[in-house]
Amino acid sequence: MAVNLSDEEDEGLRRAERRPLDESARLRPNSWSSLEIRVLDLSELGFRGACEAKLQRGGGVTIEIPGIGPVDAQVEWQRKDEFGARFILPVDLDAVEWSLSQRRETLAQLLVQRAAAANAGRRGADAQMRRRILASLPISKAG
Repeated sequence: MAVNLSDEEDEGLRRAERRPLDESARLRPNSWSSLEIRVLDLSELGFRGACEAKLQRGGGVTIEIPGIGPVDAQVEWQRKDEFGARFILPVDLDAVEWSLSQRRETLAQLLVQRAAAANAGRRGADAQMRRRILASLPISKAG
């Protein structure tokens, strides 16, 4: 089932806040098989993953997300071993239950990347890394 979005909706998907991850997950590209993938980042609207399998652009997949369960998505692109998929319905990121230890490792990697950007004088990259660090924290600012 292909999901057709307007240019404005498509741009919103690309700008959705992404949480960096490096977690394993089960992906079902069809009703009779599944494979293990690495989830590299996640937003309420989709995810970026890595696997060795060739996925069909526009094809439906189901990913098992801890704390949420099976979530239907559509493959939007694939380059080499990485691919991006858009959720059919948005997910609640606060319900995701991937391990805290992995989140800490990801946070440490982001802090190192931010320091490198700051040392290189790349202010735009530094600001972008700061936003990613804040998004990866297990707590959020009260509003």
